[in-house]
Parts: sequence; C-alpha cells; structure tokens
Amino acid sequence: MLRLAAFVIVCALIALAALPVDNIAQIQLSVGILLTLLLLRPLAYRRPPFDDLGRFLRILFIVLALLLSIRYFWWRTSSTLPTQDIASLLAGLLLYGAELFAFIVMVVGAFVSIHPLNRPILPMPDDRSTWPTVDVLVPTYNESDSLLETTLLGALGIDYPANKIRIYLLDDGSTRAKRIQSDPERAREARERHRRLKKLCTKLGVRYLTRERNESAKAGNLNHALDYIQGEFILILDADHIPTRDILTNTLGWLICDPGIFLVQSPHFFVTPDPIEKNLKTFQQMPSEQEMFYTNVQRGMDFWNASFFCGAAAVLRRRHLDEIGGIKGQTITEDAETALALHARGYRSAYIWRPMIAGLQPENFISFVKQRTRWAQGMTQILILSNPLRIPGLSWWQRLAYLNSMLFWLFPFARIVFLCAPLAYLFLGLGIYNASINEVLILALPHVLSVVMLSDYLYGNARWVFVSEFYEQLLALFLIRPLIQVLRSPRHPQFEVTAKGEIQDQDHISPLIRPLYSMIGLTTIGLAIGVWRYFESPWERDTVILTMTWASINLIMLLGSLGALVERQQRRVAVRIPCRYPAQIQAAGRLIEGETEDLSVTGIGLIIKAEDAEWLRRHPPDWVRLQGTSIKTGRIAVRLQNIRAHAETAQLGLLLVAPTLDDCQAIVSLAYSGSERWRDMLRQRNRRVGVLKPLVFLFALMFRYLGDHLRLRWQAVLIWMRTHFPFGSRVIR
Repeated sequence: MLRLAAFVIVCALIALAALPVDNIAQIQLSVGILLTLLLLRPLAYRRPPFDDLGRFLRILFIVLALLLSIRYFWWRTSSTLPTQDIASLLAGLLLYGAELFAFIVMVVGAFVSIHPLNRPILPMPDDRSTWPTVDVLVPTYNESDSLLETTLLGALGIDYPANKIRIYLLDDGSTRAKRIQSDPERAREARERHRRLKKLCTKLGVRYLTRERNESAKAGNLNHALDYIQGEFILILDADHIPTRDILTNTLGWLICDPGIFLVQSPHFFVTPDPIEKNLKTFQQMPSEQEMFYTNVQRGMDFWNASFFCGAAAVLRRRHLDEIGGIKGQTITEDAETALALHARGYRSAYIWRPMIAGLQPENFISFVKQRTRWAQGMTQILILSNPLRIPGLSWWQRLAYLNSMLFWLFPFARIVFLCAPLAYLFLGLGIYNASINEVLILALPHVLSVVMLSDYLYGNARWVFVSEFYEQLLALFLIRPLIQVLRSPRHPQFEVTAKGEIQDQDHISPLIRPLYSMIGLTTIGLAIGVWRYFESPWERDTVILTMTWASINLIMLLGSLGALVERQQRRVAVRIPCRYPAQIQAAGRLIEGETEDLSVTGIGLIIKAEDAEWLRRHPPDWVRLQGTSIKTGRIAVRLQNIRAHAETAQLGLLLVAPTLDDCQAIVSLAYSGSERWRDMLRQRNRRVGVLKPLVFLFALMFRYLGDHLRLRWQAVLIWMRTHFPFGSRVIR
C-alpha cells in the first residue's frame, strides 16, 4: 500500500505543479508551504517513522517540499532555457541538466528514506554448541604489522566458541609474484613482509594465506581464501577494522532465523577523523561525512530489501556466495556488485545500525581522494556494466534504491557545471538562465529553501546542512577526470589501495591544491569582469547581479576549502582510543592510583593527582596495571614519556615496554570491545542543530583556517625566493 500511495502522490504532485497561477498566488502558495514545513518540523522530528503517525508526517513533509520543487522545475523547463544563440542554448542545457540531475537524486533519495528501519538484534540460541561455524577473513595489502596485529587481536577477542571460529590473514602484499619480481629491492621487501606476517600469525594462532599473483584485487584475494575455508558464515574485516566482542552475537541471529538472508551489514565506524575533519579540526564537533550513509541511507534501503554489502563489517552466508561463484570482481567495488547479484537471485539482506568495528580514515587528502575515486569509479562501473534497471530478478523499488547509490557518485559533473555556469556569462556573455530577479525570488528561492529543509529533515541528524555541498564541491575538482576515464573505458579502472596509519612530520599544503587555485583565480577574474559588465551594460544588470551573487557564493566556498587542504602534523602511528578505566602505577615501591585517558597497543594515557606527578618526576614508574569490568591486565612494564601538570591533576604519557601477548590482547579488549560505547559516541555526535547554525559554523571554521593556508603558502614563497635569489635573502628576511 505504501508503494502504491507513493505512485499516486507523484502523479498528483505533477498535476498540481502544472496548474498555471499568477505571481501573487505563487507567493501565497510558497509562503504557505514553507510555513507549514516550519511548523511540521518539530513534530516530525519527535515522531520517527516507526508508527502510523510518524510515517504520515514523514510522507507529508516530503510531499510538501517536493511540490515547491516540482513547480520550480515545471517553470524552469517551460520558461527559462536560453534560445538566443546555439552557444547559449548549449550552456543553458548543461546547467539545466545539472539541476535536473540533482533534483532526480534528491527525489530518489527521499523515496529511499521514506521509512528507515530500526532493525533489532535477534538473540542467539541458548545452546552454544549449536552455533554455526564462522571464518573471519582479514585481507591486507600494505598495512603495517602493528595495525594488523591490533585487528587480529580484536578478532581473537570476539565472543564465540573457540571450536566454531577460525581467523585468517589474507596477505596480498607478499604474493609469490611479488617475492620473485624483477625489482630486487621490492622483492626483498615482499619476502621480509611474508616472513614477518607468517611469524605474527604463528604467534597469535591465526591462519596465514597468500596466493601466486595479485589478480582481481580484493575480490580475488577473498575468492582465493574461499578454497581453504569451510565455515557456514564469513565475517569480513578490513585490515584497519578492529571488531567488538559482540559482533557475531549481534549479527548471526538474523542469518540463523532466516535462511533467505545472505548478508547482515553493520556500520563502518571510525575512531580517527577524515583529512578534512582533521585539517579543519571538526572531529567530534559534528557528524562525520560518511555517517549519513550508514545512519540514514542504509536503514532506508533496508526497508526496500536493498541494503548492500560495504566490503567489511559484514557477515555473509557462504552457501549463497558459492551460488554466484564467490565475490564478484567485474568492478572495483566488488562489495556492492556482489550484493546486487544476490539480491537479483531473490535473497534478502539485513542492516543493523550498531557500530561493531572501529576503523581508521585516510590520513591525508591524497589518500582520501584515492579512496573516493575508487568508490566513484566502481559505482559508475556497476551503473554501466550491471545496471540495476536492466538486471532481471530485482523489484522496482530495489532498482531505485541501487540507482540512488550509483547516481550519487556522478555528482562531480553537476558540481563542476554549478562552478562554471556563472563564468560562462561573466567571461563569454552566454545566456544560461533566462529569468528576472523577481522570478528567481518567487520560484527559485522557495525551491532552494524547501530542498534545504527537506535535506535537514531527512538527514540532519547525521549530516548537517551545507556540509555535503562543501565536501562535494571540493571533491568534484579531483573526481571529474577519473569519472570521465571510467565512462570512456568502464572495464579498465585501476584499483588503488587506500593507505592507513601514515605519518606526517609537519603541517603542509596538500600537493593537490592546483585545481583549487585555478578555480579561485577564474572565479575572481569573472567577478571583476562582472563589475565591468554592470556599468557597461545597464540593461543586463539583473543578469549581472544574479550571476555575480552565484559566483560570489562559489568563491566563498572555494576560499574556505583552502583551509581544508592544510595537512596537519601526524606523528603518532598507533591510534589511541579514549576510555576510562581504573589503573595502578608502581614507582619506587609506591602504588599510585589513576585512571586511563586513552589506550593503544604501544602506549597509555593516564590521569593522576597532581601531588603524585611530583613523585613520578623523581621516580620513574616500573609498571602499570589496568582493570576493566571483566578484563584486567598483568603488570605491564612502562617508560614515562611525558607529564603535563594541571591545577589538581596531571596527565601521563606512558610507553609500553615489551608487553606480553596476553597484555596486548587485554588492552585491545579494553579499548575496542564494547559496541555500546561506539553507539553512545555516535549518538552524541549525531544531533540536529537546524539550518542556520551549520551555515555559520562551517563558514567561520573554514575562514579560521584559511589563515593557516596563507601562512604556509607565504613561507613556501619565501623559501623559493631564498633558493633562487640568495643575494636578496637578507632583504626577504
């Protein structure tokens, strides 16, 4: 009934949008709908769509917002396309196409998000001897030994019968082809890595697998492992995904109860900021960029039985994988491709919104762009090679849900058009949008406001308004070329592994800055030309004002992006996880009580009383012991790294000295074991703040760190001048 109602509503909206009305009636309609949306917002926020009233309010909000947008597009299609010359028509059609693309993505996204599921956790059978067998697969390519050890220790700590679980490290960085390659240095590194990781797996009691050649990237690595494992289910973890103890007991219930379910996916939760968050220092201040997908979109897709495999933090049924020949490898996003093939066979998926892994984000903007490039190219490959509109076996709502995720990654084309469209008029005088200021205020402005309000209503708990615009505009400059490449040759994109745990010795400007500089320069010149046009062509002043306003908004966003490309210093390799546990420190025979501030497998941050800090300055600590709810460590030898004294307390930085395997596993369990803690952190970060606060916050933040960018650029200029003009170094100083 809900699906039939959606179809009827769409038809009614189109009919209403086509009704001709005068300007006064249009103003009254727009103001009335916008005021209704404002009044509905607090009530709709308080009633999530888990009952009849909540669903009704959600559909009503979406329908009213879309009515204004559909009226805008009816007018936009019939009245605003430029026809004065071919060049203007082509430029106008490009802009119209970009707007229409954004509108289609918004409408399909609203459809997908009509009823986000809040799927409960099903309990496991009481008799643990009846639990199914599970293989845990950890594929790796170039990750560090310490990172892999942490992930494997987390996997060893999973709460599951020891005779029912096997853990495998799948090493694609030490294949036989790499160990015997022609480059002697790289061959030596591969052989050394092979030796080290085999030794690590032996020490931990984990099975080690590698293969002859690196074929089909991650999909090939996983499929090679399928020949060596026999478990009924497979838990896949990325090399930087440390699982919680309850990941299997929280996910397997659905797979046991419903033999038609091939996948239970859980969110990817990150304990480090992405490069933009790190550079702008917004981590924990607002929701992370990926949280909209894992908090809202995947739950919405789960309602339509279209929640898909995200490559890790998921449990799959082995029997269903075997039916399609294992993990699909036609594209570089093997995860979504595999889920699409199994959905087309009539199997179902489930999504549990509970973070059960702790992962790492890319450390710098280059790695961040590589990761997003892989996702954008992979989803575009699926759109071309395995288009959900053509694959038999899918329901129409599954087709739309998959199409929503694929179309999204074409955003760079629309974003580039939005950046360049005002410049087409300012530089070349091309007509791109035939409308007066009054028409824009009466029809375009209500459309923009309704889109902003709808976006905040659907996704504002997990992504603040205007954050998407900032991320997408910045990424578009770097993703547009790879997307063109994959459209020209969809079968041959290059798979690039995202580096994690990298070190950066000092602040610096990202090497990828040039496209941003170019766009800032062009927009600035365009605005200068606009000033000239304003005085030179008085009859075009409406158009000049509109395009200069548009270009000015673009310039503000571009200038703000400069702060996001100041790469911050990153020297700590091991991630320290904030957590509070009682601790005891012994120094010179004295036992000191304290509390942990953060933990890692290489060090511990502690908080102690200020008077105890004075004792530790004179008497270095011998060992530390930690106590959790059900886990405690032995006496771990430590070395004092630093003391930061405050009025009543002091912070200690301790380095672990040769901790035992049991102690390392206890530390990993203390730091990473509880999914409840990750869920609490996610809920604290995912909060609604409305529309105006994110706008003010984002712009203030961007321009606060714009100064850092200018300072580093000036330092680079001075260094260049001193290098090339040494005779003037005294003057330059």
